[in-house]
Amino acid sequence: MAKTANNKKGLIIGICAAVVVVVAIVVAIILIPKGENINDAYFVSDGNKYVLTVDGSSFADSGSASTAITPLKSHAVYTYSGDTITGLKAYYEFADAATAKNAYEETYKNMSIDGYKNIALNGKYIVLTADPSQYEGVSASEVKQQLDFMETLNNMDFSGSSESENSEE
Repeated sequence: MAKTANNKKGLIIGICAAVVVVVAIVVAIILIPKGENINDAYFVSDGNKYVLTVDGSSFADSGSASTAITPLKSHAVYTYSGDTITGLKAYYEFADAATAKNAYEETYKNMSIDGYKNIALNGKYIVLTADPSQYEGVSASEVKQQLDFMETLNNMDFSGSSESENSEE
C-alpha cells in the first residue's frame, strides 16, 4: 500500500511540474515581444553595430504620385563581431505603423529585391535583410571608414562653394 501511495504522489508531482512548465511557456510567448524592439535608440552605432541614417528626402522619388509610401528615413544597420560583418539590414521608417503597413502592402509585400533575402513589416518600419553575399569579404573597419566618409559628406555645407566660384569670375 505504501508503494502505491508513493507512485501516486510521484505521478501528481510530475503532472504539477508539467503544468507549471506549460504555463511558463505560454506566459513567455505572450509577454516576449515579437521581433526586435526598434526605436530611435536602436539606430545608434555601438560596440555591435554601425548605423547610417539617411533622411527620406534624399531618396524620395520626385516623380512619384504618392508621397504616402516615401519613408521619412532609412537606416542601414551593419552588425559585426570583431572585424567581421555578421549582418546587414535596411530599415525604412514611416510616420506610423499604419503608413508602414500601407507601403508594405502596396509596394514591398510581393517584391523581390536583388541582394535581400527577406522583407518584413515591424511596427512603423519595413525591414530588408541582406543576403550574406552583400557583405561577405567586407571588414567592419572598412564599413566604419565608409560610414564616416558618408557622415562627413552629409555634414558638409555645399551652398557656399557656388558663391565663391561666381565671385572669382
